[in-house]
Amino acid sequence: MAIEFVYAAAILMIVGALGGVLQTRPIDKFLMLAVLGDGLISIVATFGYLDVAMASSFMTFVGIIIMMIGLIRVLEIRKMRGELG
Repeated sequence: MAIEFVYAAAILMIVGALGGVLQTRPIDKFLMLAVLGDGLISIVATFGYLDVAMASSFMTFVGIIIMMIGLIRVLEIRKMRGELG
């Protein structure tokens, strides 16, 4: 019995959403956001919108890298000010 690709992508989206809610560290939340986005892109590609899937996967990749760079800088500034232990 094979699992259909749409169901696997939906499970990936659910795992990403739940992981984003349950994670406490901001970097882990961004990684769960990436898992959620991968599931969404998989569903879009399954329905045949390959150009939309390609564009959204590129924008998601670039956006998450930019957010992680910003998060790392914020954490470094907080550490320098002594706000983090």
